[in-house]
Amino acid sequence: MNKVKRFFKRLPRFSFVLGKKQIIIGALVVVLGGAVYINYLYANSSGLTEDKGKAAASYGEEKLVSGGKIEANLSTADAYFAQARIDKQASRDEAKEFLSTMYGGGDATGEEMAVFAANAEVLSGYMESETRIETVLKAQGFDDVLCYLSNGGANIIVKTDGLTPEGAAKIKNALLTEVDVSAENITVVEIR
Repeated sequence: MNKVKRFFKRLPRFSFVLGKKQIIIGALVVVLGGAVYINYLYANSSGLTEDKGKAAASYGEEKLVSGGKIEANLSTADAYFAQARIDKQASRDEAKEFLSTMYGGGDATGEEMAVFAANAEVLSGYMESETRIETVLKAQGFDDVLCYLSNGGANIIVKTDGLTPEGAAKIKNALLTEVDVSAENITVVEIR
């Protein structure tokens, strides 16, 4: 017994002091635990977990859109057009920001300022023309359209089940009424 007492006497003694830090940490642990529990209860009650043999809702799935209709996930073509629009807007915003930074740089000469202003005007002209071409083609019956204009060229991307000669003529007519592009510099891409 004496050996046991000596063993425990050699061990360092830990003193447990309950200070402000320990109280705050304990309170945060309790609050976090409560939040996790409430989130669990909310997830169960909102139908996100499996219920009566139905599969759980998937990320990106749309349910109960206007009037209780259930619609499927976006098709590959719709997803392409959505991402292409985002990329297009991002590149246009980047170009606008670059031009405005260069224009407002302060150390540019009058000649350089004129070039920046001309580039900004060309960019805004392209953007307006692209929007008008896309709008006209959608009004003419194409499901979705993207237009990219560049110096002397045009790329048109259309969502269609098959481009007919009449459809190609509509695209060419809508494009040529808005911009002056030679026929060999027009590219039409179909997305199905």
